[in-house]
Amino acid sequence: MGKRGRSNHQKRISKPKAIPLNDKKSKEWTTKTAPGPHKGSGSMPLGVLLKDVLKVAKTARESRIILNNRLVLVDGKVRTEPKFPVGFMDVVSLPKAGTQYRIVIDWKGRLKPVKIPEGSAGTKIISIMNKHIAPGAKTNFTFHDGRNMQGDNHLRTGDSIVIGLPSAKLEAHLKLEPGARCLIREGKHAGKIVRLDELIPRAGGKPAEAKVSSEDGEFVTVAKYLFVVDEKFSVVSE
Repeated sequence: MGKRGRSNHQKRISKPKAIPLNDKKSKEWTTKTAPGPHKGSGSMPLGVLLKDVLKVAKTARESRIILNNRLVLVDGKVRTEPKFPVGFMDVVSLPKAGTQYRIVIDWKGRLKPVKIPEGSAGTKIISIMNKHIAPGAKTNFTFHDGRNMQGDNHLRTGDSIVIGLPSAKLEAHLKLEPGARCLIREGKHAGKIVRLDELIPRAGGKPAEAKVSSEDGEFVTVAKYLFVVDEKFSVVSE
């Protein structure tokens, strides 16, 4: 009888593209992400972030000790599970070390931690992926990090909002409109900060495109690749 269900193992050679491991052939196995707020294809386990990326632990055992001592916060909340999925725009804090990181995207489409000042760790930008009317005629929004919130109807799919951490209270609304500052999440221009010039609808059910401009000039990308950010956001360590 064939095996059913999800595999609990992950080989390094076949790890998701989002996990920034360069030594895929040095060892056979790595930690696999558990179900959580981010998809497995777009996240990395918290234990891998500590050991292989930030290198604050030398072994998986050391990373488990750090987590069990409640020394790591993700989006302002203590996380102790090594398989917890950390994804795009999450804020990871190490209070004892006095360091905070925001998870962004590099030019290869891989997750990259960027060091941020303590004052910036109190907010997070999240993007609206979907909206629908919930029972009671209330508008419900689904965000890229798995959150669900109710809000006003003036928020639209593709917009971003700035929330406080860990309260998740709305602090600012960032519209996807001409003039908006955006980060490209996917495609050959992944990781670039651009300015949106024009949204271009396409007929026949084709995905909408966007004309954008950057330091390298103007180009066209898929509109759903754009993630609206504020003027303070940076993909470089501060």
